[in-house]
Amino acid sequence: MVKLKHEPEVRRANAKSYVNACNWKIHEAPWTTGRTQGLGAGGLYEALELAALAYKTHGVRYDDDLSKMSVYSPHRFRWVYDEKGSADDCVKLLDTKTQKLVVWPHWAG
Repeated sequence: MVKLKHEPEVRRANAKSYVNACNWKIHEAPWTTGRTQGLGAGGLYEALELAALAYKTHGVRYDDDLSKMSVYSPHRFRWVYDEKGSADDCVKLLDTKTQKLVVWPHWAG
């Protein structure tokens, strides 16, 4: 299968949308208000999947046991669009606890 590589300006536009979507899933999705069941609820498992990747990307220990969510909160991370540098590396992940910023390797652009 051939992978299509978009022009840098298209990848950057996609990156902005991707960053907004990741931050929404972590910080604003219905699960953040306690709504985990019924219509209009959810997003918790997507947030946990992103959190697991985020902890691993930063090299921070992570236990994916749901009961440990208060220790390994998804809220610790924020995705950042970086307009400087390469379009391939414009999605970054900020660890708000350490203020360390790294390239998010899970975005394909």
